[in-house]
Amino acid sequence: MPKKYSIPKTRRMPNFDFWAGYIFLVFIGLYVICFGYFQTKGFVLTEFSLSALIIIVPIWVVDGFKVFIESFTKRTYRSSTEDLSKITVVVACKDGEDVIEATIKSLLKRFKPEQVIIASNGSSDNTCYIAGGYDVRVLDVKQPLGKVRAINYALRYVKTPYVLLLDDDTLVGNAMMPTGLLEEGYEGVAFRVLVKTSNWVSKIQSYEYKKSTDIGKRYHNNKASVYNISGAIGLFSLKQLKRQIKRHSGEFSGEDLQRTLLIHLAQDSKGVVLTNSTVYTQPPTTIKTLFQQRSFGWFPGLYANFINYLRILTRDYMPLALRFDAFYNIFLVMLLDIVRLLTLPILIFYPWYFVITYSVYLLFESISRNKARVKDPYWIVLIYPLYGLFGFLTRACAFATFIYRRIVVKISHKDFLDDYRSSPIPKKLCAIFLSVSVLGVILFLNAYYFYIKPFINIKP
Repeated sequence: MPKKYSIPKTRRMPNFDFWAGYIFLVFIGLYVICFGYFQTKGFVLTEFSLSALIIIVPIWVVDGFKVFIESFTKRTYRSSTEDLSKITVVVACKDGEDVIEATIKSLLKRFKPEQVIIASNGSSDNTCYIAGGYDVRVLDVKQPLGKVRAINYALRYVKTPYVLLLDDDTLVGNAMMPTGLLEEGYEGVAFRVLVKTSNWVSKIQSYEYKKSTDIGKRYHNNKASVYNISGAIGLFSLKQLKRQIKRHSGEFSGEDLQRTLLIHLAQDSKGVVLTNSTVYTQPPTTIKTLFQQRSFGWFPGLYANFINYLRILTRDYMPLALRFDAFYNIFLVMLLDIVRLLTLPILIFYPWYFVITYSVYLLFESISRNKARVKDPYWIVLIYPLYGLFGFLTRACAFATFIYRRIVVKISHKDFLDDYRSSPIPKKLCAIFLSVSVLGVILFLNAYYFYIKPFINIKP
């Protein structure tokens, strides 16, 4: 293989696209500190209160109901046949020089070189150069930017009826490619995606991935209502992907979720199913990178698909399980997160509330672990309720990021949401100010009404 070259280093410009999320996280910290200050003055909860418990109990009930539904109903995988000659692999990548070679080698053990397309999305490192050392087709898509648009560009070169979409850090190994399910009329197939473990951060994610697949997606598999084909790997009909070229917003965050929901919303679709074929992906290995993945990558897509969730709820032909998932994400995650935010100080400053809440969620996780039949260490279950709190904070920061991106695209007169990255810095700063101001005002009004105003009225 030819020797790699080194790209000249350029001066890194400050990335303002994360600021809205981080600033809102600071606001949440100030909100909690404000609560603690006025609690010491005796103007907020000073002892165990049944009224405060009533605020928290609905959150327990909602999350517990979801655990019960998914854990105590029939869960299945789908078996099928395989015909690799009917598949073209499209690997979407950006700056993946550290992982792309291993991915290509893994693919070439199963597929012919002409069946593999590497769609580089404006990579600035050696990704295309490394991929060019093999006989696969390499597309260096510099404009327009965006993973979805790079995939759409690659679809022009696909001649087979089925497409395997793959991230650049996913190894297919010996996983079966269930083309038989697509021949039965299903439009998409999800895989059992697991992660490689290297430290305690990745081990927690390993448990999370197993639980999501072995409980959540297997529950939906009965009615072909799998709600999300992971962006790491998914098998699709070419017809369905081409149909989505004009319907998909092109936004990176939640692009896989949007793709799956659009399949369900197609009136002639038979649905999305899950196979027991297992593939592995590389997870974040530090708290910082995990926080960034969830706050700036995954969870903004949850809010971006709000309209699609509403459509799922209102369409007549939708499976009940899929309707419930849409209802849960709209009303019991997005809206209840506001209640979670307002009750956060209570959990921090009052041990009884924390102990009770922790015990409730520990019970939920024990049930999930037992029903999923995973063999992960029990210490993961013990700290998983705290991991859930971490997930809530990442969703809160993701909401700030979601608002910021839409504001900056609007005031910059961009056509696509992912073009927020190329907006002028002054407009980014303006969007940061507007987005965090809206969310900051909500926290301030709550703090003022419950803490500051009583303090002003009572203080001599």
